[in-house]
Amino acid sequence: MMNIRDLRAKRGLTQAELARLVGTSQPQIKRLESGERSLTKQWAKRIAQHLGVSAESLLFEHEERDDSEREVAGLPVAGTSRAGDWLDITMIDEVEPDFIPVARHPQFMRARQYALLVSGDSMDLLFRDGSYVTCVDFAESGLALKPGMILHIRRTLAGRQLVETTIKKLGDRFLLPQSSNPVHKPIALNGDEDTEITVAGVVIGKWEPIAFDGLLS
Repeated sequence: MMNIRDLRAKRGLTQAELARLVGTSQPQIKRLESGERSLTKQWAKRIAQHLGVSAESLLFEHEERDDSEREVAGLPVAGTSRAGDWLDITMIDEVEPDFIPVARHPQFMRARQYALLVSGDSMDLLFRDGSYVTCVDFAESGLALKPGMILHIRRTLAGRQLVETTIKKLGDRFLLPQSSNPVHKPIALNGDEDTEITVAGVVIGKWEPIAFDGLLS
């Protein structure tokens, strides 16, 4: 994918100016430039004409570029996975994301990839509190659900603007915690009369920062 940010800069456009030309918002342009949002054919067509390039040149990578020359970009942290932590939907995605220094998975270069901070012990047998999981957007991944997958789940409280973000292992009919704490119970895959379940992403990796005394705060 050609660098939208560099092409925009060459034409002397700010993110806000490009957003006005395209008919979108500045945060959306920022997400497209950072890779937080996938560049679809529709977005490429809308943006390319204002950058002086073709839509195809925005969509396809130069295959001859050596892997050793590829820039390692970070993944945006899209939120925190914490079972039992219900948040107001209207407050989500209002803060600009942090990034972790993890390269995008090459199998899903056309799909949105992101990270979640793991908080709590509902999945501590696999992912420690304070670590990160890396995910690919389920709708854009081309993957089919299979038992054993680790999923990023959004559970919405019916009739209220409250959502829980969590990760769970997919079983036959239930979403299963992988926890040393017996308080965490399986969740019905189809939800229930009080909650609705959405599969937001598939976990494809994990990452954990290492602090060095005297070097990192």
